[in-house]
Amino acid sequence: MKSINKILTVFLILLLPISFLLSLSIGPYSKVSIYQVIFFILGKNLPSTYIDILKYRLIRSLAALILGIGLSSSGLTLQYTLKNPLADPYLLGISSGAIFGVTIAMFFGYYSFYQLYIIALLSALLSLGFILLISTIFKSSSTTIIIAGISLSYLLNGITTIYMIRLGPKIPSILFWLFGSVAFTTLNTLEKSSILVIISLFFMFYYWKAINTLMLGEDVAKSLGVKVSYIRIVSVLFSSISTAALVAMAGPVGFIGLAAPWMARLIIGSNFGKALLMSLLTGSLLAIFSDILARLVIYPSEAPLTAITSIFGAPVLIYLTLKYKGRL
Repeated sequence: MKSINKILTVFLILLLPISFLLSLSIGPYSKVSIYQVIFFILGKNLPSTYIDILKYRLIRSLAALILGIGLSSSGLTLQYTLKNPLADPYLLGISSGAIFGVTIAMFFGYYSFYQLYIIALLSALLSLGFILLISTIFKSSSTTIIIAGISLSYLLNGITTIYMIRLGPKIPSILFWLFGSVAFTTLNTLEKSSILVIISLFFMFYYWKAINTLMLGEDVAKSLGVKVSYIRIVSVLFSSISTAALVAMAGPVGFIGLAAPWMARLIIGSNFGKALLMSLLTGSLLAIFSDILARLVIYPSEAPLTAITSIFGAPVLIYLTLKYKGRL
């Protein structure tokens, strides 16, 4: 089994650059060959039309890559620190907070993409602040954090629905963002989100030994000198900052933050440090291939990214669960 997993790991590593090249080649507007993509990467001369298309697809592909990295690492960290295999980056009300903020902003006449990005990020972080406040008051148990997050999500979703009805015909302008898509990501928003994701990822790796110790149980972790409450709050904080930045950039994209960590653990084992590295790979591949499929399933139109990750990803997750039951 170990040799098979090593072969699978090498295969996935080789598949990542291939998927990125395909992402640059496939899409609406005009077909671009792999050769033209390679010429573009090497800086060779191409017609301006192809250069414009490839620049757009490059930003989009990088956005999908960052999306997969951020959601998978956040999902894995939350699953370990909250000791819940079903923990998801959106479990803590982050996406609900972002959607609520954007809906209210549009209700009051703010439609600039950059304005909506800032509002989505801030409202997601405000939701996080509320969750952390509640968890601190009640000694930050994992159950408290999860319940507070779910409760806040229901509250914000209810208010958001009321305002969406009042917005009426203006809603279609943010539908793609609501369902998740990297199609409208700009270089500016990609840079800002990437910085927050990378900072969060740094702290996840910095605390990987302490997070790994939590799997032994809180009492054992405390006896080994781990500050359980502190590690849990810091992990939730940086996972949520990363997720908030991604929601602001691409909307709430489901499934990746849940499935990619599971796949990583099945391939590499339960050690948090190794699983974190593998989850970056599985998350990136899920996001990039899902974005490619989103461009193809109803060509020349596009499908929302969450629809693709759910339809094509759920059967894979069910298969893995049945095949490896007891190992998750």
